[in-house]
Formats: sequence, C-alpha cells, structure tokens
Amino acid sequence: MNLVKRKILRLVRRTLTPEQIERSLIYWHKRVLQKGDFIQAGPQTVAMPFEGTMVFVDLAPRANWAHPCLYMLVDNDARNAEVIEASIPPNIDETDESYIIILRYGQKPPHEHYFSAFDN
Repeated sequence: MNLVKRKILRLVRRTLTPEQIERSLIYWHKRVLQKGDFIQAGPQTVAMPFEGTMVFVDLAPRANWAHPCLYMLVDNDARNAEVIEASIPPNIDETDESYIIILRYGQKPPHEHYFSAFDN
C-alpha cells in the first residue's frame, strides 16, 4: 500500500467513528483538487478549501438513492479534513480509475474496484 493511501486511511479512522466505518463503503478520489475547485455534493456546491483530495463515505451503501453520506475534503498532507454531510453520492463511474475503494464495511476490499455494496 502506498504512503499516501496509508495516510488517507489513518485520517479516515481518526475522523469517522468505528460505527460509521463498519457500515460504509469508503471511496478515495485520487485526483488532486486545487484550492477553489468546486465539488458537487448533492444539491450543494462546495469550494475546495485547500489543495488536496476527496474521500466519499457512503453511510448506507445498500439503500436507494438519497441517503446519508459524507464528503471528506482532505489536505495534501492528509492531516486535516473538512467533512460535509450530504444525501447524494457523486457520480462514480466504475471505469473511472481515479476512484478506488479503500474500506468496505471496515475491511480492506478484495480489490480497489469492488464497488458492489453486496457480497457476491
């Protein structure tokens, strides 16, 4: 596991409760976002407060559309995060290599593109 991913995971574990982590699919959008870039978090548009990246936390991955979720805006050093509560996930295309799963119900996923909320 690379150093950046390890730092992101540490920050996720410091920021979220164990219960949130155990019930969630947690995605890392690896693309670097610049300060001032806009992020669509459901109906709200948020400006990136610093250069960094985004982690999306699906708090109810087995639910239908519009349910509690979190957007974590993470600084470049993965030391701080601004958490935004939302109810609409980003449009995650499974073919988009910039999104990976970093935790799946509190566990390391079998592979980084295991986006299914259900066990196969």
